[in-house]
This record gives sequence, C-alpha cells and structure tokens, in this order.
Amino acid sequence: MRPREAAYSAVKRRIILNDLQPGIALTELGLARELGCSQGTVREALLRLQEDGLVIRSGHRGTTVTPLDPEEADEIIALRRRIEMRGAVRAAAAVTDGALHDLQALQDEMERVASAGNQYRLIELDTDFHLAIFRLAGLQALEQILVRCILHSHRQKLWEPRHRRPLLETARRHQPIYERLAARDGAGLAEALGHHIDTIVDVSSERQSA
Repeated sequence: MRPREAAYSAVKRRIILNDLQPGIALTELGLARELGCSQGTVREALLRLQEDGLVIRSGHRGTTVTPLDPEEADEIIALRRRIEMRGAVRAAAAVTDGALHDLQALQDEMERVASAGNQYRLIELDTDFHLAIFRLAGLQALEQILVRCILHSHRQKLWEPRHRRPLLETARRHQPIYERLAARDGAGLAEALGHHIDTIVDVSSERQSA
C-alpha cells in the first residue's frame, strides 16, 4: 500500500472506531510522527477525510475530528434509508447470478471476520455489501452520498454506549437482505433494507430503562 493510502486508511480507521474522538484537534506534524510519513502525505490524507466528512479543516484553526450530533445522526440515517430503499426495486430487477455469488461471498467473509473479532474489517465488508446492491440500481450520482452516510452511521453506532449487538449477529443481519434480492423481490428488498437501517443501533431493554 502506498504511503498516502496507508495514512488515509490508518486515520480513517481510528476516527470510525472513535480512537480519535469527536472534536479532537489533529496536527499534520503529530500524525506524521505517529504514522512515520511526511507531513505532505498526512495533508493529502486529511483532505480526503474532509471529503468523507470525517474531519473539519478550517485554515488557521487547524483540523478537528467531526463532532457527533444526535440530530444530525438521525438525518443521516433517514437519508441513507431513503437512498437505499429507492434503489431496491431497480437493484432487484437488475441482479445477476454473478452478483448474487459475489454478495454471498461477502456475507461469508463478514461472518468469518466477525467470528475473529475484527470489528473494523466487518465495517469495511458491510459497506461493500450495501454498495454492491446499490450499484445494481445504476444511480451513480448518489453513490458518494451513500458512502458518506454509511461511514457516519457506523461511527455513530460505535459511539452509542448502549449499543450491545455481538459482531456475529451483526454479520448475519445481512442474510434477509440477500434472500429478498435473490428472490428478485424489489418491495421485499426495500422493506428488509429499511428494517436493517432502522435497527443499526441495538439498545438493550435493560439499558433503555436505566
């Protein structure tokens, strides 16, 4: 992996997993020392992360990790839900046996990494799974918006202290989506995706009543 890609991936991972917490200040020099690369490489990484909405760069004020706001998170989830459900009917009509084979491979890999406890890799595969379905719809202008929504919904989920779902259960939540797509059932696929997105954060009844 090239230095610029490695730097981008490393900082992105730390932000998604909330190792770099919302609102924390980042410096190019500090990150360059941590990552063992040049400040120029870090600067390129931060520009990409700004495009992802994961950092805020404000000139002389420097760079900070984007804050997490509950109301904004609700809007992101609602937007993600609308985009994925809108693409569902088109995706179900366009799906091929080859696409189903690839999605099943992603499902199997999600379960494998979940069993191994690799949370971040599960997030990457989850993103690949949802994007693979959405791309079947051919709504290319919306893809980058969806990518951003998916990133932020994962970040918000991991920040929520009451979220308690085991990783393997998280991986297996994609099976009903796959089944509706395999049946070429557009309405059923939209319903499955809507339910999946609505229940991204799992809050136990004990913690809710606490």
